[in-house]
Amino acid sequence: MKSRILFAVAICSALAIAQSLVAADKAEESKYQAKCPVSGGPAKADKTVEFNGGKVQFCCDKCPEAFKADPKKFAAKAALQMVGTGEMKQVACPYSGKPVNPESIVEIDGVKVGFCCNNCKGKTEKAEDKVALAFGGDLSKGFTAQTKCPVSDKPIDITKSVDYKGAKVYFCCGGCPATFEKDPAKYASKLPKVEKK
Repeated sequence: MKSRILFAVAICSALAIAQSLVAADKAEESKYQAKCPVSGGPAKADKTVEFNGGKVQFCCDKCPEAFKADPKKFAAKAALQMVGTGEMKQVACPYSGKPVNPESIVEIDGVKVGFCCNNCKGKTEKAEDKVALAFGGDLSKGFTAQTKCPVSDKPIDITKSVDYKGAKVYFCCGGCPATFEKDPAKYASKLPKVEKK
């Protein structure tokens, strides 16, 4: 009887290990693979340039120089990469600035982008250059380089925000906005510096 129980435990353990390996493989497959905005090749996390409050990754030492020479040329692809790597977060439809409809999502070069309605989604799906359309305009309508609450340093909740000097500041919870508003100068240094275009 003991041997049957041990055998059953061994089988269950083997199945659990196999399932966790399959889950790990699927997670790895779905992980965003950053592409260099200049060459389109695989980007490396140790080859970066500061841009729009975050870091853009490149494939080699030459591409950052090309990017710095003409950042506008590569800005849309850089923004797409920054959303994919978590350097930027989507907060609204990139066209209208309205809240995202969870049923209006388009995957653009490995990054899921949400839109307010099926019209915006359809416009994107039909576009020849989806990256330029979704990421080439005024990024402040739909994206933020702020990924952490300036008060707690926790990940932001896009439904918790206040306006500060003409821009939205996001927080992790409903309590942090009041703390921020009491002394914004104390926390403003934690907000990303966005380059003016």
